[in-house]
Amino acid sequence: MISRRVLLLLDVLCLAGVLWCGVLIAGLLRGQTLVPTGPAALVAAALVLPGFTAGIVTNRRALRGRRPQSWFIRDVWAPPVDLPRWGLVVAGVVFLAFWVAGISALTGVSQNLHPGDQVTHDRQVRHEQRFALGVLGGVGTGGTAMAAATLIRYRNRSQY
Repeated sequence: MISRRVLLLLDVLCLAGVLWCGVLIAGLLRGQTLVPTGPAALVAAALVLPGFTAGIVTNRRALRGRRPQSWFIRDVWAPPVDLPRWGLVVAGVVFLAFWVAGISALTGVSQNLHPGDQVTHDRQVRHEQRFALGVLGGVGTGGTAMAAATLIRYRNRSQY
């Protein structure tokens, strides 16, 4: 099991990754590439993926009642139901914003690049970076919500 302190650290890092993706996407929408695509995606992945993994791992629930049909299925994944309703709404809206930013970037990706056309090349790179950051921002939003739900569940259990 992951300790509360480690989970809190991973949740904060995941939130930092979401903010990182949001700031870079805002710059891309203004036509500015603040950080090259490689480092931008690597930093986002390094911030987001550990918290997302921790959120998935800590939101497992043991099966109760009827025995499962498969002997190896003892746990199931549960959505972050411990978050307050406003937290779920905020997470949903932020996830939707990242999803729209990523999917809308696909419409601008062109397969027909003309050699020597730097403006088209730069625009293509911005669209590719926006897609990658949109996906990582969405993953980070889910990871932040799941880890926060687990922290709330831990807090509620310790109060009783």
